[in-house]
Amino acid sequence: MKKWQAARSKLSVKTFKHPRIFIIAMMVLINLVILVVAAVIAVLIDPDYTHFIDAFANGSVKWLLTPNSILVVERPQTLLLAVLVLITGLILFSGTIIALTTNALKSYFDKKQSGGGKVHLENHVVILNWNNKVPALIADLMHVRSRRVTVMIMADIDKDRAEQRIRNALKKTAKDKSDLGNLDILVKPADPLLKTNLNDISLTKASAVVIMNDTIERKGTFADDLDIIKTVLTIAQLDMPKATTIVAEISDPATKDKLMTLQSVIKTLEPFNLIPICFNRRLGQIMAQTVIEHHMEDVYLSLFSFAFSEVYRVPDTDFDTVLKRHTHAIPLAQEGKDVMVLAENNRVKSMVADDDAQQLDISLKPWRERIVDDVYIVGDNPRLPHILTSFSAYEALHGSRFDPTSSDYEDLEDLIGTLKELTHPFTILLLSDERRRDGALDAKVFEALIRLEDALQGKDAKIIVELLDPNNDPLMKDFNVENTIISNKLISLLLSKVALFPETSDFYEHLLTIAPSAPEKDDYALVVKPAEE
Repeated sequence: MKKWQAARSKLSVKTFKHPRIFIIAMMVLINLVILVVAAVIAVLIDPDYTHFIDAFANGSVKWLLTPNSILVVERPQTLLLAVLVLITGLILFSGTIIALTTNALKSYFDKKQSGGGKVHLENHVVILNWNNKVPALIADLMHVRSRRVTVMIMADIDKDRAEQRIRNALKKTAKDKSDLGNLDILVKPADPLLKTNLNDISLTKASAVVIMNDTIERKGTFADDLDIIKTVLTIAQLDMPKATTIVAEISDPATKDKLMTLQSVIKTLEPFNLIPICFNRRLGQIMAQTVIEHHMEDVYLSLFSFAFSEVYRVPDTDFDTVLKRHTHAIPLAQEGKDVMVLAENNRVKSMVADDDAQQLDISLKPWRERIVDDVYIVGDNPRLPHILTSFSAYEALHGSRFDPTSSDYEDLEDLIGTLKELTHPFTILLLSDERRRDGALDAKVFEALIRLEDALQGKDAKIIVELLDPNNDPLMKDFNVENTIISNKLISLLLSKVALFPETSDFYEHLLTIAPSAPEKDDYALVVKPAEE
């Protein structure tokens, strides 16, 4: 009895692991039994068969495999037996094979429809994880004209939902169908932390990898970035044939140091070009600069986007040489032995003239320090500390007083009471709450705007709002808003730019940071002035 239970248990395991093989084996065994029984009966009822082997080979097997052979059977009882064997064989064997084949084809089509199976790609851009920035990131890649871009997205998300959001983003960005000609997008629902899944998307042959931060409640702490580090370590286990660029979106600035430390101690990570980007810090810097100069966000949108001119690195030259000799590049900054330039594409950045350009003297009006209005920040998210840090750096750099006031949305009524008493210009910055669900990301901003529009009529107030959902941007036109900062879009553009052109990452690092290169001087400071000045 115990042996029978052990055998049955073993059979159950095999059946569970390989159900198709088990079914085929059972059908073959049943058909073999039927053929043996039919051969025995044929020997008993038909004297033309001299022995079992003869009845088996020239009788039951022949009837099953070649149906036309039953037409030459003369004895009625043998003909009846042959028909029974043929019908049973068609039902049990042929029917089973057809059913299994149909099921295999259905499984194959379902697998492809759901994004399953291995995809053979090369020189593609891989995006791991999903958040609200991904659609805008992909939409910007549509502007890359230098080569065809294939994007593979792997995330724990519904494939149809992800594709729909990407299509919506592309429709808003594309002017016509020709804009989509150089972009292929693939979505694969899977866990990026599994090595086998990464192999399925040919990650070892990718030109760049972008790891998005999919933490729901981002508090700007190391815990938010734990999955990012795990993903980097998983990639390090792969046999990468080349030094691939990995751009990691992190929440806590301290995570950058931890990732750099990991790269220095783990040999398999050394060849990678690992670029951590703290979206909270970068957005805080951009917001602070936009408060100081309201057109700054437009400048960054243009610099980060692949539309129109781009920032490129011209190696082994100096600023003056590019200024005098290069005909299709505008020098921006000296980065070591190289110069960062603004050019239409990578091909024309090094085009030079035979003679130096004639130097023109331009008379400029005296430069005056921008006087910053009183700033009131409403809301609290992980960008707030970086905004305040940038304000402090600006104050130290220019020796100007800068004392922003910060409050929560719950204290909005008290703040409105204070603002009503002011007689001088002031600026209000409304921050979004990213801990809410997708449909309510910017709810607090809208609620505050409605209240402020009603309460501050006639006041010299400039309102700057942060939006997380780009779909809400057109709705701002009906409000008295000085500037709209779409956080997800800005960081998406920056991530895509650094992923395809990693050599520009140092330039953007310096550009976004308010820091003195000399007393009261910042070589990377952006100043927006009317052309006549």
